Amino acid sequence: MEVKVYDPKKVTVALNGRTLTGYAEDGVITLTHNEDIVTPSVGAQGDVTYSENANNSGNAAMTFMSTSASLAYMRELCAKRRMIQIAISDANDDDEIHVNEENCRILKMPDTPRAGEQTTVTVNVYIPDLNYR
Repeated sequence: MEVKVYDPKKVTVALNGRTLTGYAEDGVITLTHNEDIVTPSVGAQGDVTYSENANNSGNAAMTFMSTSASLAYMRELCAKRRMIQIAISDANDDDEIHVNEENCRILKMPDTPRAGEQTTVTVNVYIPDLNYR
């Protein structure tokens, strides 16, 4: 029997060196490549050719509680319309991941909900060259 332990406290995300906090209960971050790394082509007789895709861009989606102090910081970064550096570290033993990329951008100003209860806000960061280390 295999038992694994995942600790979300071992996942950290920093923008321009500042560690983000106040994540929503459904997760810290989701990293996604924007396109497939390869495109297969099959000929009339079944011959297969793979075309490598040079687009290695990706997206980091982070979901925060609307009360997170990090949202004000990310709104400030977004308003400056400048490139940022993102550093992601997952120190969990079973699937350790490290991403450290520059020239990233927050895609749009984070929502500003004002409601009777706290809600969630998703922030998307475009990563022009997403590499796992």
